[in-house]
Amino acid sequence: MTDPSWSEARDLARVSLPRGEIISVTLAGAVGAVATEDLRALGPIPHAATSAMDGWAVCGPAPWHLDSGDDPLSPGRARPIVTGAVPPEGTDAVVPSEWGRVSGDVLHAERPPPGRHVRPSGEEAQEGDVLVPAGQLLTPARVGVLAMTGHDRVDVRRAPLVHLVVTGDELVPSGLPQPGHVRDVMTPMLPPMLSALGAKVARLDHVRDDPRALTAKVAAGDADLVITAGGTGHSTADPIDGAWERADVDVRFRGVDMRPGHPVSLAVLPDGRPWLALPGNPLAAMLTALSFVPALVEGFTGATSVEPAWAVANEAFDGRADTTLVPARHTAAGLVPVGRSRPHLLTALAGADVVAIVPRGGIGPGDPVAVLPRSW
Repeated sequence: MTDPSWSEARDLARVSLPRGEIISVTLAGAVGAVATEDLRALGPIPHAATSAMDGWAVCGPAPWHLDSGDDPLSPGRARPIVTGAVPPEGTDAVVPSEWGRVSGDVLHAERPPPGRHVRPSGEEAQEGDVLVPAGQLLTPARVGVLAMTGHDRVDVRRAPLVHLVVTGDELVPSGLPQPGHVRDVMTPMLPPMLSALGAKVARLDHVRDDPRALTAKVAAGDADLVITAGGTGHSTADPIDGAWERADVDVRFRGVDMRPGHPVSLAVLPDGRPWLALPGNPLAAMLTALSFVPALVEGFTGATSVEPAWAVANEAFDGRADTTLVPARHTAAGLVPVGRSRPHLLTALAGADVVAIVPRGGIGPGDPVAVLPRSW
């Protein structure tokens, strides 16, 4: 079977995780979820006209006599006001504190233009305006806007829950590894990475390179999505092939025409849970997670697909497959590769702010290049 292209594999991932259920949540629990319908303003924002400055609400031409009543302002009158307060009826404008001079009970200042320093009702949104379109992620700022317009609860699709399984006989959990062993970087690295990509780790397990043990560990989970790290090669020491045979999975792809991360694979368990198998090399694991986890999340939540952005290359980028993912950094002169893009090396990604998507044949200086944001 021919390995799918990077784009084809993303499309396969997008349709492999069934759409999640719609739930109602408070705004406090909505960040990270996806709107299932257009969320509209329940009222204008701001809901009333307010002062933009500390100072005085004034009516008519200067000078103004100060009063402290609750009645509407009449021409030639002024009243102290603070930022955010509702000006009294009859207010023409607000005179900032630093603009005015008070002598006795008389305010002296130049007359401001009508409406100056008064924030009108509905300046940001009118009742019924769409604040968050369906399919958009609810960020802290979007939740704040919803709160401003009166929402208390919203209907959303939650982030998918992940059962993360880290494999490897050679892994050590702490300290500097001895020859023949490697430090487990997946356990501290992948959970926050997956969270940044829209998924939440509900269970984290470790298992040796044993297909039987791996199959049992996965069968014991009940999250929406299984993600394993390691064991994707085809040697006798790699457990993915044996575990998938035991679990009778439906293989969607077993390898992708990309570098780094060619061994990344995706299958669906008989109970419907997708199983994304990430390579065991750290950079390959990160770049394949960055490639395919967002697509799986989009399928579950109905989130709008985020297309790659574009930049201009300042240096040459080598393309070694249908798609080569290269850690890169923006400079004033354009995009440049960072470090060495090798599957087992992480320092390049640690110093990058984007990942360049390089087609077969590479990209030359001055050429446009698609990029994925770092996301964490």
